[in-house]
Amino acid sequence: MGRSLLLLVCAVPVLLHGQADDKLTFEVASVKPNAQTNAPSGARVLPSGQLLATNIAVRVLIGAAWGSDAIQVSSQIVGGPSWIDTDHYDINAKASTGFSEKDGSQNLQRLQAMLRALLEERFQVTVHTEMRDVPIYALVLANTEPRFGELFKPFAAKCYTREDPRPRDAPPDPARQCGIRGGNGNITYVNITMGDIARSFANDPVVSRPVIDRTGLQGRYDLHLEFTPAFVDSPNGDGSQVANPNADSGPDLFTAIVEQAGLKLQAERGQVPIIVIDHVERPTPD
Repeated sequence: MGRSLLLLVCAVPVLLHGQADDKLTFEVASVKPNAQTNAPSGARVLPSGQLLATNIAVRVLIGAAWGSDAIQVSSQIVGGPSWIDTDHYDINAKASTGFSEKDGSQNLQRLQAMLRALLEERFQVTVHTEMRDVPIYALVLANTEPRFGELFKPFAAKCYTREDPRPRDAPPDPARQCGIRGGNGNITYVNITMGDIARSFANDPVVSRPVIDRTGLQGRYDLHLEFTPAFVDSPNGDGSQVANPNADSGPDLFTAIVEQAGLKLQAERGQVPIIVIDHVERPTPD
């Protein structure tokens, strides 16, 4: 579940509706159980202001609603009955205004507030956050200096933006497509902070721990990693992963980080925030 922890809120800039008491809520929302077996999970938002989530477990919803950059893996969400991992739901919720690409970070926080209100009302969710000492990885320099080169370098290109988009009918320049893309052992980071790179490593099944950036590297970077993943996407297309039969055919993530970037994931213990589920109930479907 770590890979989809913030599935519902990642990169979703929205403009939302405030009530008289300043509590942000969806204008209307439908919650229905999804009993399909091995059905794909996913979520999307429409420009009209509609949020569509399909086949989502309640623990994932809670992680999306109360999550943050510091909540990286499923083990940071504890408590609750077993059905919040096995029961899945479809949600169709509508904000009173449409979605906008402006002011993304602030609107992301508003979407989380609406999800919290929905879970509190329909699932009777209450949670609290506390700090706990748990196993983590620290992302550090493998030696005294990073291994800058073709695969890992300070960011220098100019990202495509609304004000400076890709020219019409021209092929995209990969160096200007900022963000994280790829998967299954071939990942490209463009114009990304070391903190974001560290958090992305937490989502890999062989890591599955919070990852804290301790490289001391400031600014933004480009990084390309190629490794042999321990797990690959399931061929049935349901979004799950299966063991890679060729896992021993090349370097794993830990080795690739050292060899290709001069970085290292160092096992430690550290204080991280934990979301504790105090109460949750099955909703009445509508």
